[in-house]
Amino acid sequence: MPATRTGIHSSSRRSSLTRKSLSKPPLSSQRSAKSRLSKCSEKSAALDRVYTDAILAIKPEFTDLIMARRKNHEYRSYKMRETVVRIWLYTTAPKSAITHVMVTALPKSPGEVCDSVGVGNDEFDNGLTTFKFGYPVLGLHSLEVPIKLDVMKKYGVLPPQGLVYAPMKLVDDFPLSEMKVIF
Repeated sequence: MPATRTGIHSSSRRSSLTRKSLSKPPLSSQRSAKSRLSKCSEKSAALDRVYTDAILAIKPEFTDLIMARRKNHEYRSYKMRETVVRIWLYTTAPKSAITHVMVTALPKSPGEVCDSVGVGNDEFDNGLTTFKFGYPVLGLHSLEVPIKLDVMKKYGVLPPQGLVYAPMKLVDDFPLSEMKVIF
């Protein structure tokens, strides 16, 4: 249950606000405070995260295997939120860009994949890896122009070292409907 403020804190806060309003700062201070607020608001709006879309780093060879449909699960040692339905693949060097968006579903645990065709599936099912979660590859979309690091930074995204949820603005600016469907 979320913590709530008691009446004591609320009234003391109100009285301090009243005291502050009685001794108004000069007009120049008011303007700078107002501009600071708008800058903060703009920054937080740019960093609103979408918990249906995650950004993960992946080696180029694994991106290629997914494209060739030889790798049908992406394995991770951590669990993403259950709301994740798309994984944006940040393909590491030499590409160093978000190149694809993978459609996925709830993860599977070792022993649940039961598909020896995909690369790494048997090892995962038999508990021979450190991975605990297998995200199925249900679809794959390719960005017409990969999102390079300089563009990623404009959205507040750095090369992911682990799990990063996508900024809402990134998802809005690069809709799945405008990407090339691989499968």
